[in-house]
Amino acid sequence: MSPKPKTPAESLRLACRANTHTTSTSLLAPTIQANLLVLPTRYAPSFRALCARNPVSCPLLWTTPPGTATTPLAAGADLRTDLPKYNIYVDGVLQSPRGVLDIREEWSGDHVGFLIGCSYSFETALERAGLPPKHTLCVPARTVPMFRTTVPLCPAGVFTGGVMVVSMRAYPAGRVEEVRDITRRFGRQHGEPVAWGWEGAERLGIAEKVRGGKVDFGEWVEVGEGEVPVFWGCGVTPQVAVMESRIEGVVLSHFPGCMFVSDVPAEDEAGLESVIKILDVAEEVCGGGED
Repeated sequence: MSPKPKTPAESLRLACRANTHTTSTSLLAPTIQANLLVLPTRYAPSFRALCARNPVSCPLLWTTPPGTATTPLAAGADLRTDLPKYNIYVDGVLQSPRGVLDIREEWSGDHVGFLIGCSYSFETALERAGLPPKHTLCVPARTVPMFRTTVPLCPAGVFTGGVMVVSMRAYPAGRVEEVRDITRRFGRQHGEPVAWGWEGAERLGIAEKVRGGKVDFGEWVEVGEGEVPVFWGCGVTPQVAVMESRIEGVVLSHFPGCMFVSDVPAEDEAGLESVIKILDVAEEVCGGGED
């Protein structure tokens, strides 16, 4: 009997592990995708508090025990190898501007991994509604444009001075309400947009960057005639918080656009919630948050 065919999510994770897929994961599997941040254990309480206080930017899906690189969101997956690329920070300074292919050597027994919801999760729903994000239509597909805003995060513990990062997708002005309705139900995956239109860009403090196509992360995709920019919370926000806080030690993360692809269907927020309940166990690790 031949082996059971692997799902798109499993196949993608194995391709990442083999270093044969090293680029964006947008639209490559109809399952929940997640940002990754890996911190020394002493910072875990502060980060859980940061997520609790900034749930749109940092919707927390899972926390690993110290030194453990697995998650019930995908049986058999290894968070150290199963993403296309990673970033490494030392004392808050990025060491890998082009990314690295795995973080097995860097992930120590004193590291705790956090998975945070990602807006890539709802892109399949947008595509099915005839609203595919423009970065997915480029040849080759591009990484979604991301911008560092001037909107401050609510600080927590060692994480002070951080700001919200947003991802941008352009849509015809007359379809923004439809886009909002579709993405609203993905609450653990950044949910509906935080702003839209040029007035929204002004409120976020990024209008000049958007008009000039000057992304902070990802790749530029133009806003066409009759279109307006639409902005969602983005899971790169924690990486900016790490850089702003200059916390000591080795911090690991996903490379922007290169997500962890889970086995949980993107539309299954109820199933996701049942997994998240297991996070009660992680309270022993993180101490329930920090001021």
